[in-house]
Amino acid sequence: MTDERIIELFFERDEKALSEIQAKYENFSLTVASNILSMREDREECVNDMLLALWNAIPPERPRSLKSYIAKIVRNLALKKSRSENLWRRCVNFTDTVDEFLEELPDTFDLCEQFEAALAGRIINEMLETLPGHERQIFVLRYYFGENVAAVADDMGFTVGKVKSILMRTRKKLADKLKKEGILYEKGKQN
Repeated sequence: MTDERIIELFFERDEKALSEIQAKYENFSLTVASNILSMREDREECVNDMLLALWNAIPPERPRSLKSYIAKIVRNLALKKSRSENLWRRCVNFTDTVDEFLEELPDTFDLCEQFEAALAGRIINEMLETLPGHERQIFVLRYYFGENVAAVADDMGFTVGKVKSILMRTRKKLADKLKKEGILYEKGKQN
């Protein structure tokens, strides 16, 4: 069944929409959750919570990409579960991913300040729009979905070395862009 038809089932309030989502996206959703949560029960709970969230959100929402919408919901639920149950210590893969992403950012970069975080998000989105499609996809798979480098390489049909090289160049571009915009300062050069 097409995503468009599944969305129409939600608008018709037909519970078949939920079974269609499970059939089509359950494994994908579990994979997204497993990039953040280590316990199978926690991942399954996130997928079940995603079904309820979809039922409550559609309508009025009409997502352009159902798969991306599901990924966003599952990812947010998994992150919330991870934080609420203090599971970060058990989420080695994801915290390693975040640490790798932030390695270009010095201690002076404060993500806790809402304004700077929003501005940094806008700058990241602008930078991503300038990247060729395959580089943007690699960046999103690694840093949004939390895929490991080997899985990204496999998905993209590239070698692990090529993916690591693309990610390193992209992080450098991002750091340069953040410095240019005044969000990121070099050590010792803060205003």
